[in-house]
Amino acid sequence: MTHKSRISLAVTAALTLSFPADAAQRAYVASFGSDANIGAQCTLVNPCRSFSGAHSAVDAGGEIVALDAAGYGSVTITKSVTITANPGYFAGIAVSTGDAVTIATPGVNVILRNLSINSVGGTNGVVMTAGSQLSIENCVFSNFSAISGRAISVQTEARVRVVDTLVRENWHGLYLTGGAKATVARSTFLGNLDAGIYVTNTAATSTTAYVSDGVVSNNGNQGIGVRNNNADGLAKAWAIRTTVANNAYGISAEAFGGPAVVHVNGSLIVDNTNAGYFHNGEGSAIQTANNNTINGNVGNVGSLTYIPPQ
Repeated sequence: MTHKSRISLAVTAALTLSFPADAAQRAYVASFGSDANIGAQCTLVNPCRSFSGAHSAVDAGGEIVALDAAGYGSVTITKSVTITANPGYFAGIAVSTGDAVTIATPGVNVILRNLSINSVGGTNGVVMTAGSQLSIENCVFSNFSAISGRAISVQTEARVRVVDTLVRENWHGLYLTGGAKATVARSTFLGNLDAGIYVTNTAATSTTAYVSDGVVSNNGNQGIGVRNNNADGLAKAWAIRTTVANNAYGISAEAFGGPAVVHVNGSLIVDNTNAGYFHNGEGSAIQTANNNTINGNVGNVGSLTYIPPQ
């Protein structure tokens, strides 16, 4: 064997060792699948049955794809991954106990798309206590209605994106704390027993929600609620071109330590039964550019702070 041939074989061997044979950029689940296929990488022709099984087979940064309509079970996510369903199919996670999706690994980037996540006795929909980014696109969350049950709960300094999503009949719809920063676009929060969107702070971090082009309606307490419990932190929300209607309190800001602020711009705040807007505590404020429609509310508590357009 020549010297050149030996080098070529060595390079080939090194490359083979660098890319494990069981690597799978995409794993599949189906109603007819089996988790016995985990070892076969949950391929298109040999899909797995559960999201948890497919998560075991897929690479970090890969995709888990639901091929047809079925319930695919709860999953604990420990790597960056996308979980998605073919458009037009019902891909569900229904939980009778515990949480549907658990994310507690620092640095992960998780995308959930085209999923229906439902409680039949479970506690929470998605719970993120560590991670870098969470994107939720075109999903439905429902019935996490036990006291303190949350459809989406983010309790860490992660970037959160919720787009084209329906969140209904939970205790809290979207719950943010611990420095989370959420962008919520074209999403609907209906009939949640306490709050549609709740932004709070118990540590020296800034927790913020940017809500645009959505509907927050018929929630039992607050439509959009902001509460700050820490003098060194900030809790803030923006409501832009958003309908906030038929809640007990449409928009609230409560400061028990540091600032709690809601900025409302181009929004409709109507027919809320206790108050259209409400704020109390030093450092609390409802800010506006005076371009909202505020009408038909039983009353308001506090005053609006005018912030001129720039």
